[in-house]
Amino acid sequence: MARQQTSVEIKSDIEAQYSTFAPIPDSSAPIEKLEEKTIPEGDAPAPAVPATAGDSTAPDGGYGWVIVACYACCNAGTWGVNTTYGVYSSYYLANNYFSGGSTLRYAWVGGLSVAVALTMGPVSNYLTTKFGFRIPYALGALCVVLGQCMAGICTSFGTFLVCQGVIFGLGLGLTMIPVQPLMAHWFHRRLALTQGIAACGSGAGGLLMANTTRVIIEKFSVKWALIVNGLISAALLTPGLFLFKGRHKQMKARQAPLEFKWLWHQGFVWVWLWGAFTIMSYFIAIYSLASFATHAIGLSQTQGAALQSILSAGQMIGRPLWGYFLDTGGRVNLSIICYIICGLSTLCIWLPSKNFGLLIFYALVQGMTGGTIWSAATPVAAKVVGVQHLASALSMFWLSLVIPALVGQPIAIALLNYSTDHLHRTGPESYYISIGLCGGMSIVSALLLYGSKRWLQGSWKLFQKT
Repeated sequence: MARQQTSVEIKSDIEAQYSTFAPIPDSSAPIEKLEEKTIPEGDAPAPAVPATAGDSTAPDGGYGWVIVACYACCNAGTWGVNTTYGVYSSYYLANNYFSGGSTLRYAWVGGLSVAVALTMGPVSNYLTTKFGFRIPYALGALCVVLGQCMAGICTSFGTFLVCQGVIFGLGLGLTMIPVQPLMAHWFHRRLALTQGIAACGSGAGGLLMANTTRVIIEKFSVKWALIVNGLISAALLTPGLFLFKGRHKQMKARQAPLEFKWLWHQGFVWVWLWGAFTIMSYFIAIYSLASFATHAIGLSQTQGAALQSILSAGQMIGRPLWGYFLDTGGRVNLSIICYIICGLSTLCIWLPSKNFGLLIFYALVQGMTGGTIWSAATPVAAKVVGVQHLASALSMFWLSLVIPALVGQPIAIALLNYSTDHLHRTGPESYYISIGLCGGMSIVSALLLYGSKRWLQGSWKLFQKT
């Protein structure tokens, strides 16, 4: 019978193993997982993927707070601006701005911009490997600004699709993806919290620009609204070009452009499946809520815009709050709980809603929970694969979300059309299938992420911190 090791011997083994980094092992095995040992019950926690050696060198503060501020500005100037697309599309539809424009076509443009952004993962990693992260970031910032300004002067739907869907989408991806892993270079213990603080920049940007965009359209024109928002993006993205700083050598971080092994890695496969279902649910909610309010229950355009603002305010509150919860209660555990709450609120609050007050409550809850993936993806991925492999794993994570991001809202609109044209439903009932799909996918995403929890802790225990 094998001799049981003492805790001192185990500690010595761990220190010896992590004194240097090993190459990526076979994808069928957990990344840098400790060799199984016979440990007396109670002497040590269940086997999990420990933090890499790079994690322990993260200063958890200092210049890292400058990175947080820059990342918050980056989110405000990209994803915050992106939330104003609902304001534009409502105006285009109401005024027949582009010939041939329809609800479904405008939904495809919104999905296309996000899908193009997510395809930039491998391209961004390649450019970062060759030239450093500043080159793709600068190209991305330029595309964000040009995409909006050029969309303002478009006279046909085709050119609008290219500017708003493709060029702006390229900018979203090339600014977000190169700098997203940098936070893990500066924070370990507070990583989820700082990701949440930075991610609330998109909520702040959305809250501010959704209202200013509507005012500029009313006072001047949609052309000037797009140009002004493009200039605001330029002002928000420029500081990051000079102030973002990585610690790649200290962290021994890898930057592989395209590693498909992450798609079937036993622990990470559940992470990207969680992301795929989550992202579809998220876009259905943020793009359908205002439409439901105005078309299904007869609220005014002003009330619909107010719901969008409340949703953005919920993001500002929820993302740092959930970041704190993820750091204290376990990154995987709290991500699961977050999306269970998100799904249940959709089914129990939005589905039966028939008045403005109930929709206000739902918009706040959805804002606080629905977009948590944007701040939770990095800390959850770091928990599963370690900081050393984070950039390459995130590249595949975002790439795996391309199709879900592209088809989420069009599927919801197709289901809405099916309800009205074939089932002959009207009012709130016409949205029931889409809302049910939205809530169901959130709950399914939470259940899928439990697969990573099971892999990390080596057991099916529900309440173990992971």
